Amino acid sequence: MERYLSAGSSFARRQYAPHLAVTALFCCMSGFFVSFRNLDALQAAKVMEMYGSFAGILLLTPLFMPEQDREIWLLEKSKATPLWKLYAIRLLIAAALLAVVVTVFIQAMQRGNSQFNVNQLWAGAFCEAFFLGSIGFFVSGATNQAVLGYMASVVYFFTNIGGSKYLGVFGLFQMMKGEYGFIAPMAALSLFLVAGAAALRERAAP
Repeated sequence: MERYLSAGSSFARRQYAPHLAVTALFCCMSGFFVSFRNLDALQAAKVMEMYGSFAGILLLTPLFMPEQDREIWLLEKSKATPLWKLYAIRLLIAAALLAVVVTVFIQAMQRGNSQFNVNQLWAGAFCEAFFLGSIGFFVSGATNQAVLGYMASVVYFFTNIGGSKYLGVFGLFQMMKGEYGFIAPMAALSLFLVAGAAALRERAAP
């Protein structure tokens, strides 16, 4: 356990810190673009879907970046700890931080006297943000290019503006319509994407 904690801590300090800083800046800046006060359930959902969901992209997409360098990949591959375990540790860190971001957004709206179902909105917002991030995570793992991962997630996000109805349960922006049936299938696909990406990076050298 100590070895895994050390690996996670080292990654957070050396490679992940800039991405955490960007995520923190994004969260702080969001208050300048959208109001958190006196929102109803659908308005609160819109805030989470249009702004909060981007945290998933920022936190999950860069998790493979250290191994984009072939020498680092070979070094990590030669160690006793399997690469998939390192990726699992990074995913847990990213998921925990994403949970914090979603909680901060929801608490900000609660302090602004907004009215909504907290548990329902939290679950839907976390699931949607993680799903967006898992798309970037998968593409980054499959192509060994984090930039392409960011692009894939952002393109998917904007494709859903006006086109989410064609994507069924995997379409975004369903909470602002009062619909939450997407949570289970979207969560299942997210887990499939992150597992597939980790398996690809475990076996394929950059």
